[in-house]
Amino acid sequence: MNDTLPVLDIIRKHMLRFEADALVDAVMLLARNGKLPPGTRLPRINDMTEALGLSTSTISRAWSSLVQMGIIETRRRGGTFIAAPVEATSYRLKGVSRTAFIHHLAPGYPDPNLQVDLKPLLIRVAEEGKFHGYPGKDQISEPLREAVLARIGYTPDRMLLDTEIIGALPRILQALGHRGAAIGIGNPEFALYKSIIKQAGMTPAPITFSRTGYDLVEIESALKSGVRVLLLQTRVQNPTGFLVPTENLAHIANLLKAYDATAIEVDHHGNLAPEAPIRLASLAPEHVILMSAFSKEIHPDIRVSAITGPAMIMERISVWRSGGEWVSAINAKLLEIALTDAHVASTVKQARHEYAARRNIFIQRFATAGIEIHSAAGLCLWIPVRSEEDTVLRLAAQSISVARGSAYLAAKNEGQEHVFLSLGGLRENSEYLSQRILEASLVLPPDMGYFA
Repeated sequence: MNDTLPVLDIIRKHMLRFEADALVDAVMLLARNGKLPPGTRLPRINDMTEALGLSTSTISRAWSSLVQMGIIETRRRGGTFIAAPVEATSYRLKGVSRTAFIHHLAPGYPDPNLQVDLKPLLIRVAEEGKFHGYPGKDQISEPLREAVLARIGYTPDRMLLDTEIIGALPRILQALGHRGAAIGIGNPEFALYKSIIKQAGMTPAPITFSRTGYDLVEIESALKSGVRVLLLQTRVQNPTGFLVPTENLAHIANLLKAYDATAIEVDHHGNLAPEAPIRLASLAPEHVILMSAFSKEIHPDIRVSAITGPAMIMERISVWRSGGEWVSAINAKLLEIALTDAHVASTVKQARHEYAARRNIFIQRFATAGIEIHSAAGLCLWIPVRSEEDTVLRLAAQSISVARGSAYLAAKNEGQEHVFLSLGGLRENSEYLSQRILEASLVLPPDMGYFA
């Protein structure tokens, strides 16, 4: 008896067309709305072929896309099943207990004590705001527009406000790419980008990133192979904390123009980074969508991103928002006040200096052991270690959480191992934690002792 026949019937009823993309869409919808819950066994490819009139290669192609998107999983000799959802940030604490930490350094969060107090700003929102409801949808006040333009250093064709970057990015990818498209990303890279790209049915195409910026030979090779969208962090790169040289940006701008490609440029850190007026978008404005976030420098509850770029692409992005993701006048006014308030600017400046002081404690501590830390800005520390596995486990035993560097790799790297931590979690414990982390980083795998 074939117990997957009812499942096959449900899938068939939800297919608008009998082709690979329609099969992917149907299974994805049924998994996400719960009609095919996690653990549901899916029909064999031969049964699908017979029932749907599709070739085995077509079914296999659809199954491959769904595996990549994390919708289904294939168990060796056990069949294919709807996969259980995985927490997006599980990479941070992979392999260690989540409950035993006193010092939480793995999440890339800012220090709450260094962020802006929103209460006086909210009072001003209530007193100064004008709330027009639906007729005011997508309106951007002139003070807010001018404040954003002053930050980004160029004048784009169009600007819109959206949810925070992680929420807005899937819609931008949909506007620029298609299922199966390859998206160029850094290696290492912010781990959630890989997940978002895969969930969109696209494939990450890794590009080596280092202190000198993105590897230009690899970018051109990717563009020659058909990659038409790059996802880049061009001020402070997460997870490394490296600054991207202006010369590197200039070369990337020329490549975008030469191959008629588009870059999604992301700025998570804002004024937590040193002054750097040159952005990729200012060098190739017709080929770049710039996403600017404000939650790390101002406050996590300001869940707004400013998106700027050329009119044609911005129109597609606006259409993909489907009318439901516009930013309320309350949030827009709060952002306007935050970006134009002198006390807020002073608070952000103080936070930048404090993070720099914490970073320098680590840089100097590791220098005593002949180890260089090259992180230069923002919240990220990218620390070289002899054994990622042992460093993470030894620190966990001391109630200190750091994230594995391998979780941020878009492709395997046989070179130097690293761990990641956020300066925001250090608080007043930078001296103590820098020593504990240095000691853990010096440990070789079992039976190999310490290195000097």
